[in-house]
Amino acid sequence: MKITGVETFPVEVPPPHKGGKVWLFLRLDTDTGVRGYGEVMMLASAFRPRAMAVLVEDLVETHLLGHDPYEIELLYDTLYSRAGYSHYPEQTKLAIISALEMACWDIVGKDVGRPVHRLLGGAVRDRVRTYTYIYPADDGDVDRHDLWTQPDLVAERAAHYADLGFTGVKLDPFGFAPTQEQGLGQVVPVQYSLSALDTAEAVIAKIREAVGSRCDILVGTHGQMTAAGAIRLARRLEPYDPLWFEEPVPPENMAEMAKVARGTRIPITTGERLTTKYDFARLIEHEAAAIFNLDVGQVGGILESKKIAAMAEAHYLQISPHVWGGPLIAAASVQLGLCCPNFLIMESIERFGGLHAELLDEPIQWRDGYALAPDRPGLGHDLNEDLARRLAPKEHES
Repeated sequence: MKITGVETFPVEVPPPHKGGKVWLFLRLDTDTGVRGYGEVMMLASAFRPRAMAVLVEDLVETHLLGHDPYEIELLYDTLYSRAGYSHYPEQTKLAIISALEMACWDIVGKDVGRPVHRLLGGAVRDRVRTYTYIYPADDGDVDRHDLWTQPDLVAERAAHYADLGFTGVKLDPFGFAPTQEQGLGQVVPVQYSLSALDTAEAVIAKIREAVGSRCDILVGTHGQMTAAGAIRLARRLEPYDPLWFEEPVPPENMAEMAKVARGTRIPITTGERLTTKYDFARLIEHEAAAIFNLDVGQVGGILESKKIAAMAEAHYLQISPHVWGGPLIAAASVQLGLCCPNFLIMESIERFGGLHAELLDEPIQWRDGYALAPDRPGLGHDLNEDLARRLAPKEHES
């Protein structure tokens, strides 16, 4: 079996942009007629879908035409190590490699008639636990970032998700927006003001009051703070027993992250902006986190994610796949979660309804807080190509 070509499918996500404003899917074709789908993680990309699509096509034409999709280790080695004089974990390249790797697993699974998790050691569970960001009501007019700083309103929405069956809800109690502390256009770690800390504490307290012990609270900050500032916040939040404190400082400085880990009883989570097993090895060396929220669409694909999970398992650490994008990264994350003993929970975009369901021939099945194991081969889902083409951004059509 040989790879014969690729087609890309950029998608413009309509408001309220749950999972991002743009997604980019791809399909790898083979000489036997078996096709596989993948998704390029666009969250960290500085480029528009049109440019990313060109990069995908160029990488395939230059390095993968004639490649056997079963040779997934060789694919990663070829694209990461040999396609240019670089071993640097750059996000754009790794996002493309991840999507192509996903598509190869989809091809292999379809060719042998087995789901991907059956090819990675088999399932250790029949479903994967999920959490969701707290979103405004569909008929509401408040932005989700504003919602997260309003204690009573966000607590009401948290209770709504707990009633649906979720056992984990996530938010950034600072609203994930530029602050007066940061200054105009300046993105550097800060010490938040006392009033901002008061608001964050009130938000988490109200959510805990609303959901009780039915639901974990995931404090999903985005690298905004200094280590000292993060420890100040953590000590305020410890009485409400969050499941984790995510990326409290910028992710590139593992030593500073470790300071926060040593300074709080709340488990530290990080990894969504890291790109290779080498980054996660450094996290382990620094003892900087208890949970890795790696992104299958960012670290090199499913097999590289499994390797990272294995490293974490050997150090009694857990994984929680990050999912902020379209349904194929989510589908790959479900396959990963099914076969990793140290899996904790994975991110979902609510219940994977709406466009996430419409873009798949068979939607991700979600029930009572869990994504269910698919029994179809490969990733378990094919892209609705007709709908994807109809949602192409205008700049891509031109």
